[in-house]
Amino acid sequence: MIRRRGFTLIEVLVALLVFSILGFAVSARVGDIVSQTYNIERRTVAHWVADNYLARLRIASGSSDDVLPTGRSRERIFMGGREWRLEIEVLDTTHPWLRRVEVAAFEIVDDRPVGPIDQMVAFLGRY
Repeated sequence: MIRRRGFTLIEVLVALLVFSILGFAVSARVGDIVSQTYNIERRTVAHWVADNYLARLRIASGSSDDVLPTGRSRERIFMGGREWRLEIEVLDTTHPWLRRVEVAAFEIVDDRPVGPIDQMVAFLGRY
C-alpha cells in the first residue's frame, strides 16, 4: 500500500466543526460584551442627568430663602445624544425646612419612556 500524507475528509470535517463551535461561542460573548457596554453607558448618562437636575435644585435653593414646594413634576432633557424624562417628587420631612427629593430618569425611545434607568434621592434644605 502506498501511504499518502495529509488529512482525511473526516479529520477535516471534525476540525471545521470544532472551529465553527468556537466561532459561535466567541461571537456570542462579543455580543454580550457589546450589550453590557451599552447598558453601562446608558445607566451612567441617566445618573448624570438625575445628578445634574439635583445640582440645579441645590443652586436654586441656595439663592432663595423659600422652602422647596412639595409635589410631583416631570421634565424632558436632552443629554448624551438621547432624550430623557425625569420624574421628580418632592416630599415633606419631619423638619419644616428640609425636603426629600426623589428623581427617576427614563430614556425616551420611540416617544415612550423606558425605565427607570436610574433613581436618586437627595435632601435639600432652605440653607
